[in-house]
Amino acid sequence: MAYDARSAVPALPTPSDLALARQLAPRIRFARNEPFFPSKVGVTVLDAPRQSPSAPLAITFEPGVAKVVEYAIWWDWDIQHLYELEHVWLKLDDKDAIVGVDASAHGKLYPMVLADGALPLEDGRVTLYSEPGKHAFHASADPILERRDWLTASCTSMTSAGHVLINDMFKEAFSTLTAEDHRAVRRHLQNSAFMPAFDFSAAFDLSTVDHISWPDLHAFICQRVPQVLAQVRADQPLIKAVLLDSGDTLVDEATEIRDADDHVVEADLIPGAMEMVETLAREGYRIALVADGRVKSFANILGGHGVSAHFEAEIISEAQGCEKPAAQMFLAALAALGLEPADAEATVMVGNHLGRDVKGANELGIISIWQNWSPRRHKTPLDASELPAYTIFSPGELPTLLAEIECAMGRSARNPVMADPAMRIGQVEDHLSGSKSGTGAR
Repeated sequence: MAYDARSAVPALPTPSDLALARQLAPRIRFARNEPFFPSKVGVTVLDAPRQSPSAPLAITFEPGVAKVVEYAIWWDWDIQHLYELEHVWLKLDDKDAIVGVDASAHGKLYPMVLADGALPLEDGRVTLYSEPGKHAFHASADPILERRDWLTASCTSMTSAGHVLINDMFKEAFSTLTAEDHRAVRRHLQNSAFMPAFDFSAAFDLSTVDHISWPDLHAFICQRVPQVLAQVRADQPLIKAVLLDSGDTLVDEATEIRDADDHVVEADLIPGAMEMVETLAREGYRIALVADGRVKSFANILGGHGVSAHFEAEIISEAQGCEKPAAQMFLAALAALGLEPADAEATVMVGNHLGRDVKGANELGIISIWQNWSPRRHKTPLDASELPAYTIFSPGELPTLLAEIECAMGRSARNPVMADPAMRIGQVEDHLSGSKSGTGAR
């Protein structure tokens, strides 16, 4: 059954409930260079023990607790995903005095008490510490400092785990998200990586953000995540197609067995080739085969190994009536994927042959990747047209390289000087002109 935020709450908060929640709202100590801050709070007032309406956690009432104010705290971002919801529960007595504090950390509920058992109060206000980038709550900085290495990795190298977080409350609302959407978020977060400072001297006053009911916050999130995702998709370019050669790129040519008609009937895949193709498909890349040879040979080899199932198109020289580096081979692949020749600059061609794969890609402005895996074919470019943009030595290196290329595309898009070649040329010309006149920077 679909989650219903209204039926999940015992009652909507009254204006006085919202005023009390804002009055008692905790302060949060973030790392000095924290890039993400809360923007809304969903308030629920509970008068008896029950499951939280906005988290799969049980809210308990200890002796002396008359009500619990739940703060469902919304951020657009965690350093590893789009969508961030953390919680604080203030436990009040019958005079609305705070007698207990619980808060969330990595999907679990923990009591917020200091080492001496006291509540985490500063100047009478509940004050909690938030993990850099991850936002899990603690009563003091000590547990965060103990996790310094893991948190540093989370905010730097582990941003590659990024995605849109989808839990049971939002499965229906976010059901149309694609693997490509998740990949765009991942690249955005990789480009947002930062080295966290573990200085918590500044406090964020949660009372300054909008306090609304949990059902209203749920409705807001259902609209907000697609809005943020749309902005990410507009700002973060992605590779539009991955064109793959076959021989000595996916298939080990030394293992080919041919029949009397010279069709390849059997051959081994290069170690890691299948895993590479599966990874690209899982991450939402559009893949096409662009290979020289006979249609039946590729049906036997790639079809037999299950590789062909991941191709959106197969452009084979026998069917095209020409071989690489002929432009028709590459343009046919773009057309089969519904792309235009102008999309070449966001397309990659991966192959083993400098004179066919690399040269043909270069001549159309396709990003060329040479896989220097086998001892066959020449290894030195005969001229500039055979110089690859990138080189890998095995199929398993390709997913990481594609991620690096997309991250670089995103950084270029953020920087208008990098994104506009004419602007770069103009800057160089201005610099050279200034140098010649004696006014250039030294």
